[in-house]
Amino acid sequence: MTDHTITKHAYEDSPSFEQLYALLEVFPDAFSFKDSAGRWQIINESAKRLFHLEGIPWKGKTDMELSELHPDLREIHAACIADDEKAWQAKQLIVVEEKMIREDGHQATYETRKLPLFKENGERAGIMSIGRNITEQKEAEERIKQMVFYDDLTPLPNRRFLEIQMEQAMVRAKRHERLLAVCMLDLDGFKPVNDTYGHEAGDEVLVTLGKRLPEALRKSDFVARLGGDEFVLLVEDLEDLEDLASVMEKVEDTITAPIPLSHGTNVQIGASMGVAIYPFVDADVGDKLLRLADQALYESKANKADRERFWVLFGEKIHKVQRTPAQQLLDARGLEVWYQPILDSRTRRVVGIEALARLRDTDGTLWMPEKFLPQLQDVDLFDLSKKVLTQALADLPTVDAQDCRLWVSVNIDPVSVSEDCITCLREMIAQGSVDPSRISLEILEGSNFLEQQAALEHLLEMKALGVHLALDDIGSAYSSLLRLKDLPIGEIKLDQGFIRILEDRPQDLHFVGAIQELAAGLGVDLVVEGVETEDILDAVTVMGAYLLQGYAIAKPMPLAELQTFLERTLPHQQHPNSLLGLYAKQLVHHNALKKAILQDPKLVDYMTLVDATSCPVHADIQRLVADGDGLIDKLHQEYHRAIAVMDALLIASPDSDDWSEVERAREALEQAIIEIYCKHKTEDGHSVCETENPTDSIATDPF
Repeated sequence: MTDHTITKHAYEDSPSFEQLYALLEVFPDAFSFKDSAGRWQIINESAKRLFHLEGIPWKGKTDMELSELHPDLREIHAACIADDEKAWQAKQLIVVEEKMIREDGHQATYETRKLPLFKENGERAGIMSIGRNITEQKEAEERIKQMVFYDDLTPLPNRRFLEIQMEQAMVRAKRHERLLAVCMLDLDGFKPVNDTYGHEAGDEVLVTLGKRLPEALRKSDFVARLGGDEFVLLVEDLEDLEDLASVMEKVEDTITAPIPLSHGTNVQIGASMGVAIYPFVDADVGDKLLRLADQALYESKANKADRERFWVLFGEKIHKVQRTPAQQLLDARGLEVWYQPILDSRTRRVVGIEALARLRDTDGTLWMPEKFLPQLQDVDLFDLSKKVLTQALADLPTVDAQDCRLWVSVNIDPVSVSEDCITCLREMIAQGSVDPSRISLEILEGSNFLEQQAALEHLLEMKALGVHLALDDIGSAYSSLLRLKDLPIGEIKLDQGFIRILEDRPQDLHFVGAIQELAAGLGVDLVVEGVETEDILDAVTVMGAYLLQGYAIAKPMPLAELQTFLERTLPHQQHPNSLLGLYAKQLVHHNALKKAILQDPKLVDYMTLVDATSCPVHADIQRLVADGDGLIDKLHQEYHRAIAVMDALLIASPDSDDWSEVERAREALEQAIIEIYCKHKTEDGHSVCETENPTDSIATDPF
């Protein structure tokens, strides 16, 4: 035990009291010294503020006396007394955590070190306390815990938490001689919700179910989200399968109940589930039990039309029934492959095409993906991708004959990526005459498939065949963004849900810019799809995105129409040519200016910077804005004055980092441009973000 007695020698050759006091005053932590009776003798300014002692004769008073002056701090002073006594009894330094009320009225957590001091005869001499605010540290620890064990979106427990809980549940089941059901759940009809209403709506569905599922289960049960639309339920303390059936009935009612979306529409989805019962199955670890439940889920999904209930037990046999109409059309060669051009905005030339699936009914009706995809099983999706790629490779030589050497992209559902897929792809490349580098396979983001090690191995094998790999609908799932640097991906496609609404949410162009920087940093190509209007085409072109796809360029079309389209010469246009494009131009210009100033403010000429008329955006404002009161010009000039002042400040004081005036001026200018844009759209008789044929547009992705 460390000796903390005070001796006469302790005072020799020591700094003066004034020097020590001055040091304590600048000490950021809260320091206090109390005598042997607990009377406050010395405190610094930090402690004075923390205990609200400004203007109060605190010296010589005990915590009990001070608590009478501040009744709202009575509990805190009582805790101080108790902690002081702990230190006296321990006779050594102790560290305690104390809840305090800061001067701003908010509660904070302090780590307080208390050091008791004793005289040579062993009597108490006093106690020193140093309190440090560790609120941010505690909050960071809680955030880390949330990130490690909980799903970001729902937020239900994640796979890591599930693994811990499952092992414990197996121990409980064995000890109490009860059954444990491990249930792997996958949503049916979830993808059409994403395709029809966008990924934000899909997230709403997942969040709603994340709240509903725990309510449908008993307190002893557990639910986790694995990723995408996959969940795992642990149903404990079951006496027999009848107990499980009653729980599953509630779960099914919960999932199939209508789910209201924020824009007012109700959607309804279904579910497939695989169940493994412990200890009925041969599994001694949770991971194996989960794999058996996953196998049962595969059987459930593969036999949707045949099963009597939405859940299937591992080892249960299902009798086959008739295939769905969409499956029959796929079997009967009702597939048509349509193509949507991908434009290089720099050259105004089509450089690629996306192959998209359509089904033609016997009466000539064309089925769009949102109609036929829900009727297909995983094995059908694999077959669909194979047939689309086969047809696309057969059509490419026809396009080549027009002196148009294009690459073709084909969508592949993540569940189709397997050894069988790689074998099939290898055979198709060997049999064909098309360079595999002209094939781009688009894998849909949003599945936990990309989080699995097996996925990386499969993708590397596919990459080795010479094809390009693309990640589709980037931005719809945060997890794949985190893993993107580890995947052999050469192209990303920005989720068209972000692009189609740019007329209504111009500020989302900031996100487009961020994804552009991400793509550039990773050295991958970025394709922006969902470019449905001329204004959006103008804006994303100004942003510097050059691989573009959408109705503003061309709709999906059969091969014959594609041939006619490729004969056209697309005119070059001046950009920006719309107010949305002007807004984009201001974003790009501001980001470029800020980067240049931060790199070296001396390289930017002040006189040029302060003069808004020398800015390239000025000419575009004069050309595009009917600004009768000169508001945009005025705000543009204020912005340039603000950023010029910031440049001068950085030259004079390189440590300056307060860009608030620049940001205020920038936001005012950009908001004014948006308001004029929205006003013009309304005057033209169109609601902002109105897109022609939205249903057809949605149907272009993913098949």
